Amino acid sequence: MKNTSQNSLLSNYKNQISFVEKTIIGLKQTVNRLSFLRLGVFLLAVILVYALFNLGALALIIHAIVSVVIFLIIVSRQAKNQDLLTFHQHQLLLLQNEVNIIENKPNIYDDGGKFESPNHAYTDDLDIFGNRSLFAYLNRTITSKGNEILASWLQKESDKTTILNRQIAVDELSLKHQNNIDLRAKLYGLKNTDLEKLQNDLAHKLHSLTSFIQSKKINFILLILPILTFGILVSAIVFNGIFWSILGLNLLVNYVIYFSFFKNINQTHEFIGKNASPLKSFAAIIKPIEEENWKSEMLINLVAQVKNPSGEKTHEQITDLAKIIKDFDYRYNVFVGTILNLFLFWDLRVIKRLYKWQQKDAKGVLKSFDVLAEFEALISLSTLNVNHPNWAKPEIADDYFIETTAIGHPLILENVRVNNNFSTAPNKTIDVITGSNMAGKSTFLRTLGINMVLAYAGAHVCASSLKTSIFSLVSYMRIKDSLMDQTSTFKAELDRLKMILQLTAEKENTYILVDEMLRGTNSKDKYLGTKVFIEKLLRQQTPGLIATHDLQIAELEKDHPQKVRNFHFDIRMENEEMFFDYIIKNGECKTFNAAILLKAIGLSLD
Repeated sequence: MKNTSQNSLLSNYKNQISFVEKTIIGLKQTVNRLSFLRLGVFLLAVILVYALFNLGALALIIHAIVSVVIFLIIVSRQAKNQDLLTFHQHQLLLLQNEVNIIENKPNIYDDGGKFESPNHAYTDDLDIFGNRSLFAYLNRTITSKGNEILASWLQKESDKTTILNRQIAVDELSLKHQNNIDLRAKLYGLKNTDLEKLQNDLAHKLHSLTSFIQSKKINFILLILPILTFGILVSAIVFNGIFWSILGLNLLVNYVIYFSFFKNINQTHEFIGKNASPLKSFAAIIKPIEEENWKSEMLINLVAQVKNPSGEKTHEQITDLAKIIKDFDYRYNVFVGTILNLFLFWDLRVIKRLYKWQQKDAKGVLKSFDVLAEFEALISLSTLNVNHPNWAKPEIADDYFIETTAIGHPLILENVRVNNNFSTAPNKTIDVITGSNMAGKSTFLRTLGINMVLAYAGAHVCASSLKTSIFSLVSYMRIKDSLMDQTSTFKAELDRLKMILQLTAEKENTYILVDEMLRGTNSKDKYLGTKVFIEKLLRQQTPGLIATHDLQIAELEKDHPQKVRNFHFDIRMENEEMFFDYIIKNGECKTFNAAILLKAIGLSLD
């Protein structure tokens, strides 16, 4: 069963979904009506050309101008409604995704599989990346840069100041959850490659493509020829006669001049023209971020990075660029593009505006892509807070310390998750956990580790409380052989042990999580190897948890009473059936289940 707060959260999401679905139906109807209206205006314009043909050139010119204006107005309204429809469709997708995640269904965002690394100190053992991982559960980033930032927070502990500042920023963003959904809905339509390519294009290619527009010859053309053409047009309208022939000759000359730059124009338009929609979306995303009155230091500093010294905001600069690119797209319409270029050299004017924009605004806009990526990562953590209101904000201690109550694994469903209490001793100890197969030893190690990773990232944790100092985590759990690398299980274990010893020697704040050492060798060597490993850690004063089936390891508490502590997970037997409570207890384990399991398949140890 879900708790009351989560039921309320699900109900809220589903109410929002219902409202958005109704909005989408209305917008689809509006878009369809405008589409038919646009077709109707086009057909009417064609019919009126025949009707007005005998009234002379002036009537046809006026008709052409009016038709173009009406057509563009309808196109603009349809585009706005289509954009709004797309936004709400993405909003619906994201709201449904939140419901799916709460109900233990896959997240539509990237699972971070590209960050998996068996050589990392803990990420593979603690299920940080990949299918059904912590990253797959957390991630709400659509950009590659956002992915990388969020991943980096889970790959390495941060310093206390950074963690606390991130916690405050995440808490502030948690209060603006609906705004975050809206921002993510606007961003979701932009694929990773779109924004990356756009950022790269603005940084490197735009200048080289538009630099030809600085030519004095082009500036002369743009200044003089449109004035001359409109002068001849007015003369033709007023005086009629030969001026119409002169106008025709003038337009032919304009076409020849325009065509001489056609290759440059096409290259520039092909390069930048398709980015109008992504830029428009990007401006809509950055705008609320820039205009919000943030309170937390981290968010204030992030927004300050994209402030323009002239006072113009980044989203305004991006909107200016999007408008320029949209104006460039008029050339797609043969009728409109021909008139604009014959009379105004429209495409060259647009390229000149692009060049000026690149010189003035590109640098600040490029920075905004990185700022957005960090906001994405922070929103990912804030969404976790919203979806789990009963989880705790961890307290970061200065001195060696771990104390937690009701800590559970965040990737285990709440209705089956078993929570535990745990705390370290005042001095640094190795805590040995013994117990039966399937009793919960490995899960507890992962539970503590994954929540510490969340804490160091700045997120809330799956616990009623957690106070911890900052440790450099290192684990030894999933050790695999490799035929490709010609590595046996034992060799792989030795490599892992070597890495652990190196890391613990280099860093005083290391905390280790070890699950059943030296599985690839005989029981005697396994015990001796585990024993000398623990004693090495004790000499280094390296704390940690070691889970094992070997009861001999538990006896080390007698030899090191202040440095080794024993814990266990046990089973309860009723009519030769096993019942697990998954609760960690003090002392070494006295009950094991291997004999019972073997007997169940027909093998007796008697």
